[in-house]
Amino acid sequence: MNKLRTLIAALAVLACSNIYAQTDAFYSEIKSFISDYDKLAQDFLSDKKMSLDDYTLLYYGFTFTDNYKPDYNGGAADSLINLKQYEKAYQQLQEDHRTNPTSLQTLFDLMNIASYLEKEKESSVYQSRYINLVKAIMQAGGDGLSPDNAIRVNSVMDEFQILSTYFKAVAIGSKEFSDDYIDKITIKDSDGNTKDVFFDFKRYMEVSGK
Repeated sequence: MNKLRTLIAALAVLACSNIYAQTDAFYSEIKSFISDYDKLAQDFLSDKKMSLDDYTLLYYGFTFTDNYKPDYNGGAADSLINLKQYEKAYQQLQEDHRTNPTSLQTLFDLMNIASYLEKEKESSVYQSRYINLVKAIMQAGGDGLSPDNAIRVNSVMDEFQILSTYFKAVAIGSKEFSDDYIDKITIKDSDGNTKDVFFDFKRYMEVSGK
């Protein structure tokens, strides 16, 4: 099964509604709504029914936990994948996912390796988690087509996952990072269209101390 193609088809029909206002108080609002992040994460990992707002709180609330590291840390799993040790890579990715349940890159690798190992039920679970997180990200950050509607992301790797699956990017023409931490990326999509997509890295930069 081509998981990327399935994801693109599912995300193409996503309706983007801004429940959280695009303001500087966004993360303060997120923090104020979270009473028990550990329970929220446990509900997610045990596949309990969650609203789209719950996914939004899960994703952005993760930046207030001790486990949040702005840079993707999937080196161990990547090395195992390169060595074609897929069962070990799968186990490592599962551990990575428990540590950081919001990483789109980890979920993307999990769904594909699970499918390769013929664990189709598990692959579908990871795909569902991935899609719901992308929906939450797009709900909270706008359409990404202007600086004022920049998409808030927790990491650079999440940025590229959204470009690939949601915007169907097949090539990146240029990348420009502004003084106010807005990343402007020019892409070419699978239909041959060129567009600029904007991402908001203010929280990322705040936590990383850069």
